[in-house]
Amino acid sequence: MAKVLSIEVGFSTIKIVEMDHQKKKPKVYRCVETKTPEGAIRDGYLNPEKTEALKEQIRDALRDNKIRTKRVLFTVFSTKIISREITVASVKEHQIGAYIESNLNEYFPIDLSDYKIAHFLIQTYRDGDNAGKHKVLVMAAEKELIAGYERLAEALGLYIADVDYIGNSVIQATKLNAGSEAIMTVKVEDENALVTILRQGIMMMQRTVNYQVGHMDDDVLPEKEECYSILTGTVTRLVDFYSANNEDSRISQIYIIGDGSRDWSITDLMTQQTGIPSRFLENVRSSTITRRADNNMINVYATAIGAGVSSVGFDAEKEKERHETNYVSACVLVIILFIVLIGAVLSMALIPYNTALTEQSSLQRQQQQLEPAREVHDKFLGLKDLIEQIRYGNKLTEHFNDGIVEFFEELEVKLPSDVELTDFSSDDEQCVMTIRVGDKETAAGIIKMLREFESLESVTVESLIEEVTEDTLEDIMIQTAQGNEVKTVNFTVTCTYRAEVLTPPVPSAQPPAPEGAADAAAGTTTQ
Repeated sequence: MAKVLSIEVGFSTIKIVEMDHQKKKPKVYRCVETKTPEGAIRDGYLNPEKTEALKEQIRDALRDNKIRTKRVLFTVFSTKIISREITVASVKEHQIGAYIESNLNEYFPIDLSDYKIAHFLIQTYRDGDNAGKHKVLVMAAEKELIAGYERLAEALGLYIADVDYIGNSVIQATKLNAGSEAIMTVKVEDENALVTILRQGIMMMQRTVNYQVGHMDDDVLPEKEECYSILTGTVTRLVDFYSANNEDSRISQIYIIGDGSRDWSITDLMTQQTGIPSRFLENVRSSTITRRADNNMINVYATAIGAGVSSVGFDAEKEKERHETNYVSACVLVIILFIVLIGAVLSMALIPYNTALTEQSSLQRQQQQLEPAREVHDKFLGLKDLIEQIRYGNKLTEHFNDGIVEFFEELEVKLPSDVELTDFSSDDEQCVMTIRVGDKETAAGIIKMLREFESLESVTVESLIEEVTEDTLEDIMIQTAQGNEVKTVNFTVTCTYRAEVLTPPVPSAQPPAPEGAADAAAGTTTQ
């Protein structure tokens, strides 16, 4: 999400943090502090008469630090915010709010018509009798308390993102510091303090310490020493109470945050009174502190940072309403833009449309002028197709036997004189010849020669027989006396003619005749 200004208005100082909002590990960009106008706040409630003074103070701080972020989130510390831990039945997390709304009268036995309700999930039980159920902190804040911050945001020209409860802000800022051993966080302010015990990131206890016991009718706060005495006494009792109910876990560290953490002596006093090491919170582990903010005292700004990490939602509906309004406005703008674009497209389309009409009329005139030439061309193509069909038909009537005389003449020229052709038969596809020669070498030469005929596709030797010749007795005696065998070789070959592949002629492509052209070509007239 976008950046947000997380602001905590304290009794004496205003803490302003510019940071990312509701990210997994948001970045902190600036930490700014300014003085709170006197009488502007009491126990979390903003004085309407001091709204203008508060506005000027915050506006000057933003201007001086060149901060232009327009979304604002406030975190509120007030003893008038009522809170109660409850156990919610096993429902889905997004259904917890509806479950609480339906059972509000059981949690707060007061008229809630003037209150806003918020909650945050402490933990979901994984085992035991409560497995699947949720431990939730439910809070009720007067609408007038929230309205004061809404008026301040409006005066500053900022948009409300949410109003958070300080108890949640402390948890979000320190929960990653709590491991298997518990920690205690003490937020020390001028009017009161908030003590929170966390273990493994889960809130175990949270109590508010009010310093104004015995000073309710006074306009001044008690002295610092008296405040510290009340604070350390309460902290010690809470440590003892926690230890008694959690024997398997002890508090290993106390972190001091808030305006009171400017006083270094408080850590020594807290360690001395409780026996537990105490120190200031040095970093909010759930966030990333950038260079422009890391020189500040993070312990002072911790709760403002925690609110930016995740807030409870006292006033989250304001941003939802703004988003819905923006959505409707955006839809209207999109529709208007769409209509304008359609008009522009139509206007732009008229120009090429008119051009196309003009071009069409010109082409139609040219077609009428060239119509006589088209008729002559069509007749030419028709005659050409007829000639091709006649040639093709003539080829179909031809047979290879028509040229058998030429084939014999080629045989007569190429066959040796001592070769005897004893048998010959032929059809349209092949011929079969029986040839007699004197030896196998001559037979091989004849076969090779036949295979070189251009008129033959293939030559296959069907048989080759070597036999004694039937010569006269005198010839046999002479050849025997010379030591030679009197033999001949008869072989039969099948020769396949090379056939000409005939392809039917393709009619010439003719453009379709325009309407009425057929009648004109035929010379018809209407009387």
